[in-house]
Amino acid sequence: MADFSSIDPQTLAQQLATYDIASLQNQLKTKTTTMDSQKKALDALKTALTDFRTAMSGLNKTNEGMLKNLVSMNREGIANVTAQSNALKGTYNIEVEALASAHQIGFDKMSDDSIRNASGTMDITLGTGAKAETITVDLTDMESLSDLTKAINGHKDNPGVTASLIRTDGEVTLMLSSDESGVKNTLSVTSPTGLDFSNPQTISKAADSVIKMGDMTFTNSSNTLDKLIDGVTIELTSVTEANKPLTVSVGTDSAGTKEQLQTFVDAYNTLQDTLTKLTKSGNGNDESRGALAGDATMSSLDRELNDVMRQVFGDKRMSDFGITADREGKLQIDGKKLDKAIKADPQKLNDLFNGKEGMLTAIDKSLDRYLNSTNGLLKGRQEVLDRQQSDIDTKTEAMNARYDSSYNRYLKQFTQLQKAMAQMNNTMGMFGLA
Repeated sequence: MADFSSIDPQTLAQQLATYDIASLQNQLKTKTTTMDSQKKALDALKTALTDFRTAMSGLNKTNEGMLKNLVSMNREGIANVTAQSNALKGTYNIEVEALASAHQIGFDKMSDDSIRNASGTMDITLGTGAKAETITVDLTDMESLSDLTKAINGHKDNPGVTASLIRTDGEVTLMLSSDESGVKNTLSVTSPTGLDFSNPQTISKAADSVIKMGDMTFTNSSNTLDKLIDGVTIELTSVTEANKPLTVSVGTDSAGTKEQLQTFVDAYNTLQDTLTKLTKSGNGNDESRGALAGDATMSSLDRELNDVMRQVFGDKRMSDFGITADREGKLQIDGKKLDKAIKADPQKLNDLFNGKEGMLTAIDKSLDRYLNSTNGLLKGRQEVLDRQQSDIDTKTEAMNARYDSSYNRYLKQFTQLQKAMAQMNNTMGMFGLA
């Protein structure tokens, strides 16, 4: 008679319990593999779209668009000049008669004792007329000049005044400085009891910059002129000599503009590479098939981007500047056609790409439909995947519970069988029948 006492209940229980869940286990494995593939594809798509959107945003800043301008000057040391995308070509002769300066006044022969013995309040006023701003500093309980400077600089309503101490040859001067230059930022101080602030020394006058262009004279409270010529910022550093004006020429930076356009083309082509990889049909080969092949959302995205690229913005299309798509949908630039179009009317390039009505804004709006963190299509897709993952997790827990139940049941049965067979063998041995 066969001896069943050597059977292993645990091994048998494990084998049969595994067999019981094999079908469901295979289904969940397939679903998990598909889910992981879709998650990776969605992450790759989100990253690609975000990177492209960031690149487009960098090319569509206020006054810093696709067109790059170049500035040249007939001499150095007078000003630093930059031209933004909206600056028009031209030549400007500028005479700098005076630079703007901030008001600085000093009160000498100051000491800690003079502050300690003073009483009442001092008013510090910045500006004149209706726009003047005044702070009141209470000298009560002040012990030193350091206390006074801290009270001024830390005043909650300080309009732009800085107090500092100048120490020379054992004497101390309290200096008050306007943080901003120009006549409109003149300082004045009232005298508290025990201190005379009526005759301050002028360390630096409050002055406006003064420039001339032909017969026209302009003044400005600072040395930065950003409204004199549209799109041009002039930072004055020195005055000009008599009858030797600074000549500023603004023209198109062809190399810089091409670099900007190449950045756009490269960013778009990189996005296209990702989209092509994710939607590749695979020609019947599952291993080479993209995780989002045949996906309606991807088709919609591709269609939207192509539609935007073909639209007219500012009376121009991309093809008017030599930017076209090849058979694979990637962009390329015809340098000669681009040079000709920019030379004819450089601002048209900005009109095409930049501003609220430009192509880059239209692209951003299209991308927002997919990337919006509140109701974007990719967020919706992620939520669907999350629900599917939750369903897989629930079924996996149920499968594991089923395995445990089957294992315990089989283990009990085979353990009982092992014991029964052992007892039977022992009984038969007693009668010599084994």
